[in-house]
Amino acid sequence: MTSPESFAGLDGPEPDDGLPPLLRRPEAVADPQPVARLRRARKALLDHPEVSLDEEAANVVTSGAVDPVLLQALVAVEPVSLLTAKPVVGGTLHVTAPHSRYLDLDVLPDIINQRWADQLPTAMDPVPSTFLAPTYETLIEPASGKPVAVFTVRMRDRKALARAVAVSMRHTFYAQKGENDYTQSVLQQGVKEPLTLFVVRVVYDDGSEDTFLVTGDGNSRLMSMWLARTGGDVEAAISACISSVIGSMDQSGARSRAEQGLARRRTAELTARTRKNLAVPALTEATRREGHTLAFPAVVVVGARADGGGPLADLVAARDDLLANLHVHVTPWTRGAQYTQGMQRVYRHALREGLISPEVYRVLSGTAGVQDMHELLGVPAYRLWSAAVHQHAVLAGPSAYAMNRLVKQEFGMSKADRQRVSERLAPMALSAYRSQDGIEQLLRAFGNGGTITDRVWKQPWELTLGGAGAEVLDDILGRALAGEAGAVAELTVLGGTAAILDGYITRDRGSKEGTDRDSRTAPFRATPVSLLDVLSKTAGGLRMLHSIARAHIAADPTVLPKQFHTQDREIDGLLVHDGEPVLDKAGEQVIIDYEWDLVYAADPARALATIAKNGREPQELEAEDVRQRRLLTSGVVSAFEAARSLARMHKSRGPEVFGHVDTVDELREQLRQTEAILLRFGPSRSPFLLDIDEEGGE
Repeated sequence: MTSPESFAGLDGPEPDDGLPPLLRRPEAVADPQPVARLRRARKALLDHPEVSLDEEAANVVTSGAVDPVLLQALVAVEPVSLLTAKPVVGGTLHVTAPHSRYLDLDVLPDIINQRWADQLPTAMDPVPSTFLAPTYETLIEPASGKPVAVFTVRMRDRKALARAVAVSMRHTFYAQKGENDYTQSVLQQGVKEPLTLFVVRVVYDDGSEDTFLVTGDGNSRLMSMWLARTGGDVEAAISACISSVIGSMDQSGARSRAEQGLARRRTAELTARTRKNLAVPALTEATRREGHTLAFPAVVVVGARADGGGPLADLVAARDDLLANLHVHVTPWTRGAQYTQGMQRVYRHALREGLISPEVYRVLSGTAGVQDMHELLGVPAYRLWSAAVHQHAVLAGPSAYAMNRLVKQEFGMSKADRQRVSERLAPMALSAYRSQDGIEQLLRAFGNGGTITDRVWKQPWELTLGGAGAEVLDDILGRALAGEAGAVAELTVLGGTAAILDGYITRDRGSKEGTDRDSRTAPFRATPVSLLDVLSKTAGGLRMLHSIARAHIAADPTVLPKQFHTQDREIDGLLVHDGEPVLDKAGEQVIIDYEWDLVYAADPARALATIAKNGREPQELEAEDVRQRRLLTSGVVSAFEAARSLARMHKSRGPEVFGHVDTVDELREQLRQTEAILLRFGPSRSPFLLDIDEEGGE
């Protein structure tokens, strides 16, 4: 066991004087029933008209229940069923009434937690996530072809599943500065609020299958139980969870009956030992840990029906909706995760409506790598084309109107304009680059309108097929320079996305217009979409976008994007034309180093005018006395308004609203000293000045 210092709750580490105070003694738990005695409960579950599970799923739901007889009663049709109907988008989920389940039997954390879906690498990433598929899918029963209330997810092997569990528990442990660690509460009184569990079928690459329950709501509680069991160290908790539930990593394929039987025997030994130790008056640390983590209350989703009465086609969307309704705040912790979750549902709806093909959906879902994408769609095998596939699916052609409708429906918007669409599309369009440093800045730029120019949105354009990325880009450039609108749109998407990814286009900073050629400065402000609109209308701009895209996909770091003139104008007495290279005094073509260079080249006339304007305006610095007077005034005004607000609250809540008495005394003293300083040193109409030293001040 680790020392008590390893426990960190909402208020930091536990003190050195022992465990948190005990609020409720653990209760004795019965030994797990032999599998043969679970048949009646399993049959009652499968016979219920609102249950839509297959046999393996029913086995898992039944076998982990502490009291199978109680579970049988909860789902019995006569005299009354205790299944609860949960309305969700598109239909209804049916869940069992709360009942106790063993922690060690078949229960895993949410291995594909949507709370951090926008942070997980996809198969497109250079260092892909080999242990995790990006989303659950609804299991389709092979015999009937109908969906059931079971998720399915593909994993390479048991080790991949174990790594997914580790990622889930670490993310949960470290998220929100440790505010999701309820270890102290578990050690004080166990788990009181039931966890919501879903059945998941894990399909390994060798064709074998394993069935578990995963948390929908309650990941933090489940993780905290393992922390409490193992002494507060998250790595020890991860190891214990994997060992107990998944089993040996040295064996391939699904868990054997022997392994599952061994897990039940170990659980029986644990319950027997804890029951014996609970009978002793003195409660040891080990008994307390094991007693409060033997079992937990849970409800299990066992049925899913569509509004029309048939099977619910999208259990994943129903799950997300259910979890959102369980909380005041929507389930994902970040806005990016919310957008990722929503766009995943948009893509699933689009597949069902025939707006995208199954091959495109594989790329959009992140389960296909770059080579898979080339084989499925025929586009070059580069991550840049992954971003283009996302944009083509949502923005291009007649289907863009239907996709716009789905986006509005999913996110509850009356209007889905470019800004709103780009914000929601950004985490998915750039999903192949999630492991890249500074991805947050790239997402902000893409979400500030992105590449959605008039030529891109709701206009007909296609992605050019081919194996060699450079050759495909050359072909697109040639057609774009010839005036082909579809090629202009395609080059805008490819070159614009590459420019955002490489930092040549950032979001509209909203800061003072810079006059220095440097990183993250530009001579004038321009949103990404407005800048790309300017570039796409000139030959030089198209050549720069082509050059940026070519440099982005090049394996050779010496391949750098080049500048081109975008206007016909005279420079130092020499006439230059749109599309010609920008040459330096050595006769070499100028390289785009910063966003400044791209913005300057896109509209040199505006850039020069802005630089001249800024150069003429003197830099007026605020005098120090002016700044300090402003700070004094704003501070006094803020303090006065805060005091008045607390005084109004005093009527209903008493003097405690002002805080501790020592804090109030300290504030009064600071106010008295401030008044004394103003009286002594400030201008006064009175000839009498207060001496601070005589008043006991500083």
